[in-house]
Amino acid sequence: MKWYLFLWAGFLLNQPTNAQPASLTAYDSLRAQLVQAPDTVQIVKYQDFAEEMLHKGRVGESQTALKEALAIAERIKNERKISKVYESFGLLEIDQGNFAQALKYFQKALDFLKDSPALDQKILILLRIGQTYFLANDLKQDEFYCLQALKLAKQHNRAVLMADCYSELANLEDTRKDSKKALYYNAKAIAIYQANGEDAIGARFNRAIEYKNAGQYAQSEQMYRECLIYAERHKDDYLKGYIYVNLPNTLLLLNRPDEAEKYAQLALKWSETGPERLKFREEIFDILTRIYEKRGQDRQALAYFRQKAMYRDSVLNAEKSRQLIMAESRYQAREKESQIRKLDEENSQKAQQLGWLSAGLVALVGLLGVLFWQYRTIRRTNARLTENNRIISESHQKITEQSRQLKTLLRELNHRVKNNLAIVSSLLRLQSKRLEDEGAVQAIRAIRAGQQRVEAMALIHQRLYMTENVSTINIKEYITDLFDSLLLAYGFDKALFERELLIEQEELDVDLAVLLGLILNEILTNAFKYAYEHVQRPFLRIRLAADYSDDPNLARPRLTLEVQDNGVGLDIQRWERPNQSFGKRLITSLSEQAGGHLEVSNRNGTYHRLVIPPLYMSESEAA
Repeated sequence: MKWYLFLWAGFLLNQPTNAQPASLTAYDSLRAQLVQAPDTVQIVKYQDFAEEMLHKGRVGESQTALKEALAIAERIKNERKISKVYESFGLLEIDQGNFAQALKYFQKALDFLKDSPALDQKILILLRIGQTYFLANDLKQDEFYCLQALKLAKQHNRAVLMADCYSELANLEDTRKDSKKALYYNAKAIAIYQANGEDAIGARFNRAIEYKNAGQYAQSEQMYRECLIYAERHKDDYLKGYIYVNLPNTLLLLNRPDEAEKYAQLALKWSETGPERLKFREEIFDILTRIYEKRGQDRQALAYFRQKAMYRDSVLNAEKSRQLIMAESRYQAREKESQIRKLDEENSQKAQQLGWLSAGLVALVGLLGVLFWQYRTIRRTNARLTENNRIISESHQKITEQSRQLKTLLRELNHRVKNNLAIVSSLLRLQSKRLEDEGAVQAIRAIRAGQQRVEAMALIHQRLYMTENVSTINIKEYITDLFDSLLLAYGFDKALFERELLIEQEELDVDLAVLLGLILNEILTNAFKYAYEHVQRPFLRIRLAADYSDDPNLARPRLTLEVQDNGVGLDIQRWERPNQSFGKRLITSLSEQAGGHLEVSNRNGTYHRLVIPPLYMSESEAA
C-alpha cells in the first residue's frame, strides 16, 4: 500500500500563515484575544487555529473554530472567505476519512467562487476534489478534475499550481501501475517547483514511492533519506510519520529487515495520534509480519498478521460505509442539481414574463402621455401639415422619378460592365487557345485563372442588372452559380459530386460580395484543381454564417465563411511561407480588404475559415 503526501498535506505543513502557534493554546483563549480584531483577521486566525488543532488530534476544537470562522464570513458576506472556510472543512473531513462529506464541502467552496476572479483558489479546489476521489478509489473522477485544474492553470500561467496538478497526475498514474508516466509527471512537477523557488518536498516524497514501485530501490531509499533530513531540520512530525510508514517497504526490498523494523516501530508509535489511524496501523503490522517471516520467526509473524487482519477488517467496514455514503451523496447531488436547474428555468421564465409586463405597462403610460400631448398640438399644426404634405408630395414625385432614372442608369451600367467583362473573358480564352498551340503551359494556366476571376466578377454584375435592387445581391444564388460554373469548367460530373451550401445571410452589399466572390473563386479553383485527384466521392461544403446581436446600430452582422473539402489536404508549412503563389497572396489581400481574419487548416481535407467583423452605422446614419 502506498501513502502519498497530497497537496493539502503540503499546504498544511509548508504554507506561511499569520498564526502564532505558541500563543494558540485553546479555543477560549484565542477567542478572547480576537475580540477587537477585524473580521477578516479573525477568520484567518480561526482557520490557522483549526489546522493546528487538527495536527494535534483535537478535532472538536478544530471544528468549533471553523464554525466560528464561517459565521463571521457569512455575516460580512465575503464569498471568497466563505469558500476558504468550506475548503478547510473539507480538509478536516479528509483527515477523518469522511470523503463524501469532504466532497460536499469542496463543492460548496467551488460554488461560492462561481462569479469570483479568485482563479488560484478555483484551481486548488478542483485539485482537492480530484484528490478526494483518489482516496475513494475513483480514479476516473480524480483524473477528470485534475485535468480541469491543469487546463485552467496552463491557460492563466499559474506555474506552481501546474506543478501541483502534475504531482497529482503522477500519484494517479503510479496507482494505475504506469511507473514511466508517474516518474515523468513527477519530474515535471519538481522542475516547476524548483524553478519557482519552492522546496517541492511533497513531490520528492511521492517520487520516493514511485521509485520503489518502478523497482529503483536504491533511488527510493536515497529520496526517503533526503525527505527525512528535511523533516528533521524543519521539525515536521507529520512528514516524518509518512516516511516512517513508507521507508520500511523499500528497506525490505533491499533485504535490510533490521532497519525496516526500526522505522516500522517508529511508524507504529506515530500512528497512535496520526491521521488515518486504522489504515496506517494495518500497513505497519503488514510490514512487521513480512519482516518476521523473512527472519523465520513464524510465531511473532503470526501475531502481527492477526493484528493486521483486525485493522484490515475495521478498514474494510469503514470503507464500505464510506462508499455507500459517497454513492448516496453523488445521487443526491445529481438530484439537487436537476431541481436547481428546473427552478432556475422557472424563475427565468417568470422573471422574463414580469419584465415584459412591466415594460408593457411603462409603454402604455408613455403612450397615453404622448397621445395627450399630441391631441393638444394637432389642432395647431393641421394647417402647417397640410402645406407641408403638399410640398412633400411634389418632392416625393420628383425624387421617385430621379430614383427610377438612376436605377435604370445603374442597371444599364451593370449590363455594360457585364458585357465588357464577358468580352475580356472571351479575349483571355482566345489568347489561352493560342498559347496552347504554342505549348506555354504556365501562361495558359495564368490566363485561365484570370479569366475565371473576371467571370466571377461578371456574375455579380449580371445579377445586379437582373434585379431592381442595385446596391445588394442575393449571395446564395451567386455562390450557387459560381460553384456550378467552376464545377463544369473543371470537368466534374454534377451527379457524382456531393455539395452542401449553408447560407444564413442571403443579401450582401455589392462591395463585399465582389470580395467574397473572388475569395471563393480562388478557394474553389484550388479545390477543383488539386484536392480530388484520388477521391472517389468528392465533397465540398460552403457555409456563410451570420452572428446577429441586439445592437440597434448594427448595419451588418459578423460573417463567418467556411469552405471544407474532403481532398488530400494542404501543406500548411508551404502555405505559411511568405513567397507563395499569386492565388494565395490574392486570397490574403482580399481577406484584409474585407477586414476579415483568415485561418487555414487540415480537417479531413482543406478547411478555410474567414471571419469578417460586424459593421455598425455611424452616429449620423443611426440618427
